[in-house]
Amino acid sequence: MKTALIVGNGDETAKRIIENIKYDYLICADGGLEKVSNYGIIPDIIIGDFDSVASNVLKQYENRIPIEKFPSEKDFTDMELAVELAVSKGYKNIILTGASGSRLDHTLGNILLMEKYFKDGVNISIIDNNNEMKIISDNSELFIEYKEGYFISIIPITDSIQGLCLEGFKYNLDNVDVERGSTLCISNQIKDNKGKITLKKGRAIVIISKD
Repeated sequence: MKTALIVGNGDETAKRIIENIKYDYLICADGGLEKVSNYGIIPDIIIGDFDSVASNVLKQYENRIPIEKFPSEKDFTDMELAVELAVSKGYKNIILTGASGSRLDHTLGNILLMEKYFKDGVNISIIDNNNEMKIISDNSELFIEYKEGYFISIIPITDSIQGLCLEGFKYNLDNVDVERGSTLCISNQIKDNKGKITLKKGRAIVIISKD
């Protein structure tokens, strides 16, 4: 499945992480352009109201790649505009970087974009220097390889999730129901070479994180 990578204006993602992401189309959302510009990476398109990117940086890309400019007073964040653009081009697998940071409103908004578009069959994940987030749902099976120092958390985003099983973890679970708001599945660790998560019903965000 083809993948679109969107770089936003949140905390800068390390170059090595971006270079390890396999993608087919790169979108910069506003100030995300400065992030990739620092790494010498050229995006396929730039989108936003351009209130957070230096004009001299933006000017370097004029007449080189498409630029879609929107008014600053609009009904969508630059990140959602970028997601909509990716979806309009047929991408069903989208990775967001620069989607988290000191602005909790933007961070939470971007996490909720994962849920919004998942309902339409679009898989969005978020990657930063310390975290990777993805959604699992009905009849999901997810394998996660062991990495030293990493924690695994599962956060329900439906009223509850049913039939959650964890194998190969420090704290395994067998066919457990977890209500939204529960902290039962926060900060687990993989004990074996890989951990297996299976879910019968519901939706949850899986977060792979390190300090």
